[in-house]
Amino acid sequence: MRRLSHAAVLALVAVALLAAGCSRPKPKTSAELLLNERMAQVLLRDGRPVEAEKAFKDCLKDDPKNPEVLDGLGVSMVMQGRYKDALVPLDKALSIAPNNGSYRNNRGVARMELGQYPGAEEDFQAAESSQNPDDRLSATINLGRLRQRQENYAAAQEQFSIAIARDPKSYAAFIGRAVARESAGNLEGAAEDYLNAVKLEPQSPNANLQLGMVLVSLHKPDLGKRYLQRAVDLDPAGDTGAKARLLLENMALTAQ
Repeated sequence: MRRLSHAAVLALVAVALLAAGCSRPKPKTSAELLLNERMAQVLLRDGRPVEAEKAFKDCLKDDPKNPEVLDGLGVSMVMQGRYKDALVPLDKALSIAPNNGSYRNNRGVARMELGQYPGAEEDFQAAESSQNPDDRLSATINLGRLRQRQENYAAAQEQFSIAIARDPKSYAAFIGRAVARESAGNLEGAAEDYLNAVKLEPQSPNANLQLGMVLVSLHKPDLGKRYLQRAVDLDPAGDTGAKARLLLENMALTAQ
């Protein structure tokens, strides 16, 4: 067998290295990174958290210290109910951008769901100081939800009322205050808030269901049935529609 010369061996090695270099993926440009990050955010907004999680993780391979991507990854996990997992990227995002009110709100939600109420309050209070009015509104609503979890219904109503004053078209604030009022036994006030929520989002099965139930409790069955039936029509195959249908069936049996 003929032996290769030293020069020939070096040439073959050079060719192999060149081929290996060509096989490696090229680093993405800034425009490509931005496009991928935006696609991941779109998946998140469309309510596709599993796909969004994968997309954000792919982005982090090329941009591992991007706080927006880290926050998006955390939010995608929160949407899947994986609150403990979500704290890892959310903590990293805040280590890079500690004053970001949106990141604070998102970590606060994860902490609240884990029962870490002091930490959640710390995050929401920090978000209250944000320069962004949307962050402040979200923080107020989140503080209302936290007070609701703590069964401090008066404080919950106060926070939701502040949120409504900031944004009179906030569906989340009206729903939150309605729940707090209902928990405190103020059914008339709850019905008023649920009605405002229905006006803001007429296609919401939950708002129609809640309004219907409160109206029935207020001894207004005919009016309550209208909203319960609307919940069934809006969510015929879902849990909300099923609950409304069961209530209507029970009311029909009781009336016989």
